[in-house]
Formats: sequence, C-alpha cells, structure tokens
Amino acid sequence: MNGTTDALARSRIYLDTNIFIEAFEGRGPTSEMLVSLLLAGWEAEVPPLVTSELTLSELLVKPLELGRLDLVQIYDNWTISNRHIEVVPVFRGVLRDAADLRARDKALKLPDAIHLATALGLGCGVFLTKDERIKPPPAIELVRLNEANIRMLLERGAPA
Repeated sequence: MNGTTDALARSRIYLDTNIFIEAFEGRGPTSEMLVSLLLAGWEAEVPPLVTSELTLSELLVKPLELGRLDLVQIYDNWTISNRHIEVVPVFRGVLRDAADLRARDKALKLPDAIHLATALGLGCGVFLTKDERIKPPPAIELVRLNEANIRMLLERGAPA
C-alpha cells in the first residue's frame, strides 16, 4: 500500500456486531445516530465502514429464533458490501491472527478475536463496539458506543 492508501485504511471504522443490533433494534438517539453513521453520504475511494461476514451469523440468531423475518432481511441487506460498508470473509489468516490474539488475552472470546483480527488485518483505525469486555491491541483505537462518540465519528467524516 502507498502512503495515501495507508492513511485511508487507518481511518476506516470497523463495526462490531452489536452496532448493527443497536442501530436496527434499539430505540432513541443512539440508534438514530448509528443509522446516520451507516447511511452517511460519504464519497470515499473505499467504503469507510468495515465488518466481517461473521457478523451476519451473529446477527441472525435472535431474529430467526423469534421469527422476525423483517430483521433477517435487514441484516441480510446490511451484510453485503456496498458503497458504505465492506463486508469481509473470514480467511485462514484471520483465524490464525485471532488465535494469536487469544493466546495473548485469555479472556478474549473467539468471535471478538475474529472481529479484531479482521479490523487489524485491514488496517482499520477505529473499532466501534458496545462490548465492555473487548480490549484491543494498541494498533487500533477502541471507541465505545455512546452518543458523543458517534457524533465524533460523524464529524470526523469518512476517509478522504
């Protein structure tokens, strides 16, 4: 990667599974702001938001259990790469990196390690999550879900 592409990748935002749940199942200002983040009219060379295909599997459990086909459809639609978000497959290298993260942090659960390894592998600068247990390595900025942080991400804008 060249310097410009590196800077672009570092400013991308990785979305943990719970971000989609809050956006589409939550109520109130935080949910509304997350939808704004997902739909922001950013014109970027690459999609500014990133998640793993693992997200789809995590998202669908409760809606399928409850027979909420409306949510199944929403999550199916939002876990397909488009101009807003890149949805990345779980590759063998990601699984090895996830194992390495878990070897260094025994409390880290496998799905969280896969999400972190994906974000790190793509050089994302931000990992947005509602999960209080996740403690990422220093190479990525952890941003906890709250209104102030979402506002900051919206104001920061997409990669230029």
